[in-house]
Amino acid sequence: MKNKTKYLMYRYLIPLLIFLLVWLVFEYFYPEMIIGKKGFFVAGITYMLSPKIKKINFLRGQNIQIKWFIMRKVILLSMNK
Repeated sequence: MKNKTKYLMYRYLIPLLIFLLVWLVFEYFYPEMIIGKKGFFVAGITYMLSPKIKKINFLRGQNIQIKWFIMRKVILLSMNK
């Protein structure tokens, strides 16, 4: 898998999957909760659990730094061609 594909997956697909999973958990445990309030809580939890992504410029080129709340390890992806 190319680094650009990994970047797009970390950037868009994983937060979407986290959002849907947390939404289903909230729907199971709190089915009577108002949809706006549920969306607010789910979005906050998704933000905390999603990877934080930064672009870092080195002399060799541009790298992407991915940091998870749960993991202590930082993932570096090189975006050079």
